[in-house]
Amino acid sequence: MKRRNIYKDIVFLALGCIFMIWTAHVVNFWKQQQKSFTFCIQSQTEFTDDAVKELEKLTGLYQFTPTASCNLTLQLEEYTMETVITGIELKSYPLRWESAQQEYRRGTAPILFFGQEAFQGFADVNGTAPGKSQVLEWISRYQELELNLAQESGQELRGKISGILEEPSAGIYMDWEQMREIYGKSVKITGGVVKIRGKQNMEKAREILEGSGFLVEF
Repeated sequence: MKRRNIYKDIVFLALGCIFMIWTAHVVNFWKQQQKSFTFCIQSQTEFTDDAVKELEKLTGLYQFTPTASCNLTLQLEEYTMETVITGIELKSYPLRWESAQQEYRRGTAPILFFGQEAFQGFADVNGTAPGKSQVLEWISRYQELELNLAQESGQELRGKISGILEEPSAGIYMDWEQMREIYGKSVKITGGVVKIRGKQNMEKAREILEGSGFLVEF
């Protein structure tokens, strides 16, 4: 009987393992290139039509949904906060809810959606932020709260909170259409939601956008 060459078997086994690892790597790479990535961008200045056209040139981009912003001063009980409210399309913006009303009616009264950490931005007349217990108390009864929203022009409106967000946790949001209806020319397009297909395309887009001065948040 011919004796088996054990060294030959070892070589074939090693080559088989290498081939399997290489195949798994190729399959994983292919999957990453088919995967969709969503992230938000924010600019210090207002978007122009030219800026949007440049954005649309990003490789792999298949959707860009703009967001708006409006500077307001909010008052809640004896606390106030100067902040930027972000106008979004609620169905397309990446939100993770802590709690929310099942339905809300869009009308003349502003409806806000608070990140659970956004309440820390308030301060009283002495500059003191609300304590943890106060914030938790607000969150527990957010549907009952009423806020005063004031613009630099002097316009003041009473608003309500219709939801608390787990993510993004620090922002304050409003339905895009309602923001435009109420605040008109004060609303500026300063960011948006970017959807890109392919990991390499996403990484390249992130590099380009951050190099151009955009804040990129996943």
